[in-house]
Amino acid sequence: MLIGGYLGEAGLMAAFPAFAIGMAGWAYIVYEIFFGEAGKANAGLSSPAVKSAFKLMRIIVTVGWSIYPIGYYIGYLTGADANESMKGLNLVYNLADVINKIAFGVIIWAAAVKDTDAQKV
Repeated sequence: MLIGGYLGEAGLMAAFPAFAIGMAGWAYIVYEIFFGEAGKANAGLSSPAVKSAFKLMRIIVTVGWSIYPIGYYIGYLTGADANESMKGLNLVYNLADVINKIAFGVIIWAAAVKDTDAQKV
């Protein structure tokens, strides 16, 4: 996912094929967390707090990470003026970073608190 985006943003590859590579990577990650080994491992080996956190993180990866391709589209695929495109791209990327990184941190913290409280009983 990151390699495709980097190649397109650095101008080492045409923007649309790089976008397609990035989207294929994201689709693989989504598949993995829902149906692959990660999803299976979570279903069988985790505490209730971790299972709950994993379910929320799947939503973030599916929905929250979709913000990045929107930013890439705005920055590289609209055909708009380069300066305006970069303003939109940076705004969307920064918004996505705030939403996704804070949400991951809060979910991990909440799962740790629940697990700690469960062990005290």
